[in-house]
Amino acid sequence: MTDSIAPQDPFAPQDPFGLDGVHDHQDYARVLARLVEQGHRERWITLLSESEARAVAELLGQYAQLDPTAHLNQLAATLASRLYSRLGV
Repeated sequence: MTDSIAPQDPFAPQDPFGLDGVHDHQDYARVLARLVEQGHRERWITLLSESEARAVAELLGQYAQLDPTAHLNQLAATLASRLYSRLGV
């Protein structure tokens, strides 16, 4: 019997960010926070226009204010702050 690696199905859902094992909102926020920290060590690429980045930062900020003590809302606040900082606001 030979060991072979089965090819991945290109149409099967992929999980490059490790979110498949998430059990609840707190765990989800923890995984997303880890990804954000990982992003600090990677090279930057432009994904959004300045207008899009401002809109996303505003939406994240508004979401963060709905429940400031919730883990996802705190992550939203952090992301909004980082976007505004990079925009020079």
